[in-house]
Amino acid sequence: MREARLAPIDGRAEFHAAVIEALGASRHSVTLVDRDFEDWPLESAAGEQALRSLLGRGARLQVLVGRRDWLERHGSRFMRLRRLHPALVEIREIPANLRIDESALLADDQHLVRRAHGDSFRGRLVIASPSEVEPYTDRYRAVWDEATPCLPATTLGL
Repeated sequence: MREARLAPIDGRAEFHAAVIEALGASRHSVTLVDRDFEDWPLESAAGEQALRSLLGRGARLQVLVGRRDWLERHGSRFMRLRRLHPALVEIREIPANLRIDESALLADDQHLVRRAHGDSFRGRLVIASPSEVEPYTDRYRAVWDEATPCLPATTLGL
């Protein structure tokens, strides 16, 4: 069992490192929330490896995105992993009326990376602390229920 750890995040590099660390600590399920994921390390080599390892363990990945344009156009590494693991990765678009401004990674109901606002890299990392993560769990599940599926793993065509 991991030792609980809470750490502040104050910058892009710290945010990227926190995301990689939380993905590495995750075993069963991860929910990612952001308006477009442009500032996330999903397209970096380290981000791709962390996601590849996560999915290789059989963990489920739920992605909540406000605007899917960036992932469609620039998320080639991420979308390639999506196609390799279509049963494990689901992407949904957040309805505009919900106005989600934060960025978050919630994993296994005990790990969290959260930026209170998408325009700032200030936030915090929580590892192995279910009591710290619990207030966010129901909120993101409710958003997931309201969101609509988008970005299918395969493209149909003739």
